[in-house]
Amino acid sequence: MVNTRYTRSSGLGLTYDISANERGSYSVWLGDKEMMRGHDSLTARGKRCVPNKRKAAGAIHEAQIAIERLSAMSEC
Repeated sequence: MVNTRYTRSSGLGLTYDISANERGSYSVWLGDKEMMRGHDSLTARGKRCVPNKRKAAGAIHEAQIAIERLSAMSEC
């Protein structure tokens, strides 16, 4: 499990915690509230679902993009 923090460039500029695993899944937290979950769209599903660090890095990048795209996300 890889944990990192990301500060949104728009809105209130809050800092989000991102947790990503080596299978390409991520979750985004604001304090103790889970804001969203997802997975890297480029990760392989099925038989070749072997964990590696590149999938975790891709999931973190995908989470950062998702945070920036959600202009209507409640930051309260």
